[in-house]
Amino acid sequence: MPRSSIPAIDVLADVQMRSVPVPIVFCASPVIELMPPETASFACHRGVLPILWAFAALAGTELVVGHFLLALLWPKIAVFVTLVTAAFVMWLIWWILSWKRCPHQLSGDQLIFHMGSLKSVKIGLDQVAHISRNVTGDQLKLGGTRNLVPLAFPNRLIVLNAPLGDRRRTSSLAIRVDETLEFDQKLSASGVKFVD
Repeated sequence: MPRSSIPAIDVLADVQMRSVPVPIVFCASPVIELMPPETASFACHRGVLPILWAFAALAGTELVVGHFLLALLWPKIAVFVTLVTAAFVMWLIWWILSWKRCPHQLSGDQLIFHMGSLKSVKIGLDQVAHISRNVTGDQLKLGGTRNLVPLAFPNRLIVLNAPLGDRRRTSSLAIRVDETLEFDQKLSASGVKFVD
């Protein structure tokens, strides 16, 4: 088979020649990431998307109504502001649509948590001290807690053994999982401790 000059096409050609199906995940990175066959995915969009779509509807309403009034008063300024706002609304819709294709993942001994295509955090199972099933507002306010759930309330808090090496010194991750029972069972089977 002739090799193309585009690396993504080469990767896809190699995947087609394998006998074992390998899922392909398209998320934040423009690079195609091949996940091993034992990857478990956990949907995280059902509790978040309704709120995000309501926010997008408000942004669209503001675009039409607010910018119409702005055009009546200052037409030259309205063109620029309308273009910027329209670009934001289009980006917001693209980000909302990315939530379904970017679930949380357990791949071998790695956990990958996504906030749509905007942000992802990758940690090893050995970095997890425990997972809390009951998340409180006070836990979310603690320094070092990174919340990966916009506008909704998380239902799991991943507490780490030691802070990550990022600038925030993240010591816990607040996430939302649609199928909590499946998530808990898979991670319990991998040796992760849960706390109620």
